[in-house]
Amino acid sequence: MPEATVRWVKATPVRLVRLSGDFDATSVEALVELFLERAPRAEERLVLDLTAARLVGATASRVLVNHLGPGERRTVLVVATAAAERAAFVRASAPGPHVYTSVEAALAALPELPAGAAEALTRAHGADLTLDRFADLQQQVFGLRSKSRTREVIGMAQGILLERYGLRSPSAAFDLLRLASQHHNVPVRILSAEVVTTAPPPRERAWFPGLTGRDVNAAPDIGLFVDKALDAGDFKQVMRAVVFEAMTRTDADAVEVHLPHAVLGRTLILEGHSGLDATYRDGVAEVKDPLALPVLVHAKAQTVFVADLATDLNVGTSPTGRAALAAGSRALLGVPALADDRACVGVLTVHHRRPGRRLTDGQETALEALAGELAIWLSWYRRVVVLNALEYLHMRASQPG
Repeated sequence: MPEATVRWVKATPVRLVRLSGDFDATSVEALVELFLERAPRAEERLVLDLTAARLVGATASRVLVNHLGPGERRTVLVVATAAAERAAFVRASAPGPHVYTSVEAALAALPELPAGAAEALTRAHGADLTLDRFADLQQQVFGLRSKSRTREVIGMAQGILLERYGLRSPSAAFDLLRLASQHHNVPVRILSAEVVTTAPPPRERAWFPGLTGRDVNAAPDIGLFVDKALDAGDFKQVMRAVVFEAMTRTDADAVEVHLPHAVLGRTLILEGHSGLDATYRDGVAEVKDPLALPVLVHAKAQTVFVADLATDLNVGTSPTGRAALAAGSRALLGVPALADDRACVGVLTVHHRRPGRRLTDGQETALEALAGELAIWLSWYRRVVVLNALEYLHMRASQPG
């Protein structure tokens, strides 16, 4: 599985991203979204180390080169020793990032580094020591495989945009999705699903009349946002907050949040998690087995408790149940996030290692309240943030030339 490790030195603008493993076009796109688009700021310097990575196929190289070319709002230095990787940047039709054969050479090209910082970062990089890391990315690019599972949805959206706006190529359609995703901070997969499932706009007119200018920062008045510096329009930030609150309110050993996407039918996607190992996360990144607890909760739209996976004849016999048991979980509780019409729009699952572990009445009430807040936020997010992103996409695609 492809991996990415991030290191940085305090009080410096430099981040070093080291890739290892094989990266195809899909995993490069996931890498771009997680590392190269969301995290960097204009003043930061990104050093991308490809010495332990292999770009599989010309498409993977082209995707990476395109995202590191001119017009990006940061300085990017690439370290590559493999001839194929170096050649990909040399062959780029437009000037790409500077390419170096070692991390030391790349860091030496950054005169703004304070004395000793380059040496410290190089030593830590080479010895695989731990400096400060971006904790939210947790060393691995979580979701590379789940991204590949949703590429069909992205492909469907690209096809729709190609026909709707007469775009020149699928890559132009993806660029449009990516631009709207960046502008409104909506994940590409979510935006793509909305393109597929939302009725098309009238030609050359607003897609959602009266929507333009709606204040995206006017977050719903729910406890999740009280006394917290949260950006309610940032999907990933809110998912992390929901997971943290679920862990705190239930004293859980692990938490997962699954959300449905209409275009995927009964399939649920893992959108937030904590305390789950990589193997288990990969197994529940996308679930549709009727006996998987999130799917069961979603179908019933009611809370489901599993006292002991080891003896349960339903959830405990499913692949995800067995995987949870192998990861050390014994008791599970799934709580639905219910919309006003009682439709389930998400599922919170809490894990405990002790069999038979039940929540107190107060804890279960607090978790159900959190699930209700998640449902309120999801409704607002789609009505305001996602529709604004669709409107932005439509206006950009409708512009002459």
